Amino acid sequence: MTNASNLPLDIGGNQDFRVIGPRRSGKTAFMAALARWPNAKTESPILAVDPYNDEAGELISLAQDILEDGRELAGTDYGSGESEDLPTYSLLITLKAKFLNHPLPALRNQPIRLRVSCREYSGELIKELRNLANPSAHLVNYLDDCATASGLLILIDSTANKISDQEYAQALENLQRELNERLSINRGGLQNYRIAVVFTKCEQPPASGYWQDIDTFMGLKFPSLKNTLKKWSNLWGCSTNYFFASTFGTKGTPPRPNFKKKNRDSGGTYGVIDKPGVWRPLGLVAPLYWLATLKEDNQLRDI
Repeated sequence: MTNASNLPLDIGGNQDFRVIGPRRSGKTAFMAALARWPNAKTESPILAVDPYNDEAGELISLAQDILEDGRELAGTDYGSGESEDLPTYSLLITLKAKFLNHPLPALRNQPIRLRVSCREYSGELIKELRNLANPSAHLVNYLDDCATASGLLILIDSTANKISDQEYAQALENLQRELNERLSINRGGLQNYRIAVVFTKCEQPPASGYWQDIDTFMGLKFPSLKNTLKKWSNLWGCSTNYFFASTFGTKGTPPRPNFKKKNRDSGGTYGVIDKPGVWRPLGLVAPLYWLATLKEDNQLRDI
């Protein structure tokens, strides 16, 4: 007989997000690693990550057939210009309740489960946002779609240079203005929107030296981006949070990046998993948990 206290408690909340970021910032790899969730620690607060739809199941295949084979994923196509043509990845994330201090005593030993749905846009979106003189039909359609979501998961390559910082800040400043026009017609639309900014490849320097101090890292490495996001949050009164994540994780003792470099440009450092057998991502669940619940758990930032 199944013990009801062992069944996951499904929690509600805002769970429909758009994943955006510059080209090759690791958006598809992030989602594939999350769906695959390889080599999870037994002491992890995360019990399981499971696909909820066929598109999420395809992410697992990408992780197994490409990432675990030591190859790079292909970039996301900018598409036909119709957001409905892009896949929506729906995942079920099950967490140990005891790690999350549930306010109701009767539920403190019951696992909790949330479903998140993410639609990912090509990095061309960020490129086009930098110059809005002649917006394409693609851009207009994707912006309209962003305005229907609960919030944004913005991925930034932590190894990018300062020129990229200024370019990303300009793109996000324009994104704020465009979404402001679309959301301000809905009462509460601006205040209820949520923005999680995730700096990827944090197993590598310089981010690896600032794991516990993301604010200092942003001030040193991405000051323009930091200023733009602060203005955005203040202007809308919306919730914004910042995270580090490592899609490929580390290897060995002492830990070293589980990363084999292929090339580098102004947008960052690119490569593949070095040791697929010990692949364990870090920090992928924390931003999605926060986006869905507006709650924090420091253990999720470290797992």
